[in-house]
Amino acid sequence: MSSVVLILGAGTSKECGAPLMGEFLDVAADLLRAGDVKETKPHFERVFDTIGKLQAVHSKSQLDLTNIESIFTALELGNIIKRLPGVDAEEIPQCIASLKELIVKTLEIRIRFPTKHSHIGAPRPYDNFTALLEHLRGNARPSHSVSVITFNYDIAADMALFRANLGPDYVIEQAPKRYAQIPLMKLHGSLNWASVVDPTGLKPLHLSNYFQEYSIQGWDEEGSCMLPVGSQLVEYFRKREKVEVNPEPVIVPPTWNKADYHHALTKVWAAAATNLSEAEYIFVIGYSLPDTDAFFRLLYALGSVGKSPLRALIVYNPDSTGSVDRRFRELLGPAAQARYKYRPIPFTEAIEEINSMFPGRT
Repeated sequence: MSSVVLILGAGTSKECGAPLMGEFLDVAADLLRAGDVKETKPHFERVFDTIGKLQAVHSKSQLDLTNIESIFTALELGNIIKRLPGVDAEEIPQCIASLKELIVKTLEIRIRFPTKHSHIGAPRPYDNFTALLEHLRGNARPSHSVSVITFNYDIAADMALFRANLGPDYVIEQAPKRYAQIPLMKLHGSLNWASVVDPTGLKPLHLSNYFQEYSIQGWDEEGSCMLPVGSQLVEYFRKREKVEVNPEPVIVPPTWNKADYHHALTKVWAAAATNLSEAEYIFVIGYSLPDTDAFFRLLYALGSVGKSPLRALIVYNPDSTGSVDRRFRELLGPAAQARYKYRPIPFTEAIEEINSMFPGRT
C-alpha cells in the first residue's frame, strides 16, 4: 500500500471565506470598523496601535506591516529580545495575545459552515476533499494510506473529517473513537487547541465533544453559521473537564523559531516528518512556501528522506506569476525535481485532478 500525503495551505481555506495572510489585517480592520468584534474590540485596537508604532522601523529597515505573518514574527522576536518600538517590554506578551485573539475572531466570523435544520456540515469544497480521501483509501486500485498536513489555524478540514466519520486524528492524544481516523497534522496549531496552565500541555477540543456541549451559533437565513470554538475553549475546559487553559488557542507563528512551542507540538512535527519520509505521492494545495517559513523548508529537508521512492510531487496554487513555482523548485533536490509538477489551479480543481489520477475499482 503506497502512502499519499496532502499538504494544505491558506489557499484552501480562502475558498470557504478565510482571508489570505496578506489580506488578513485589511479584513480584520473592516470587521473592527463595522462593529462586528465588540467583545474583542480592545484586542483589535491594541494590534493596530502596535502596528502603527512599528512604522518607526521604516526609517532604518524594511518590515512588511501589511502581512500578519510578518507582524506575528516581529512580535515574537521582540518578545525574545525584549525590544519593540514604542512598546514596553512587559507589554509585548499582551500584544501577542491580542494578535492571536484577532486571528481567532476574524476566522470565526469569516468562515461559515453550511446548516440544514440542526445539522452543521463542512464548508465547500472540503466536503469534496474528504470524498477524495475516502476514494484514495477505499475505492482506488490499489488503495493508499492517507495523511493530511496543514498550515491553517481554522477548523474547516477538521469539520470535514469529523462529518465524514474520519476523525480527525491530531496525533496529540487518543481521540474519541471514530471509524478509520485520518491523521491531520496542524503544524501551526489550531483554533480548537488549548494550552493547559498547570501542568503545561496541549489539549485539543475534539469536535465530537464540542457538539455535545454547544449548538448552532449565528444561524442565518442563507443556511450557514459560525463555530466560535476558539472563543469557547476556556469555558468548555473549565466546565466540562475542570481544567484551566490559557485564553488564546495554540497558534504558532510561521517562523523557524518555534522554541517556545516545541514541547507542545513535538508530536505533531515528528508525525509530519514521518509521513513525509514514507510518502510516495505528495500533493501540496494552496500553500505558497513564503520566504518567512524557513521551518517548513527544514522540516521537508529532514523529513522527506526515507526508503519509499517518490512517484509524484505536485503543487497546486492559483498563482501564475511563476514565483511560487520558483520557490518550490529551489527547495527540491534533483530526484524530487524529476517528479515535480506545478499546476496553477485552485483547490476545487486540484481535488478533481488528483481524484482522476487514481482510477477506482470496477
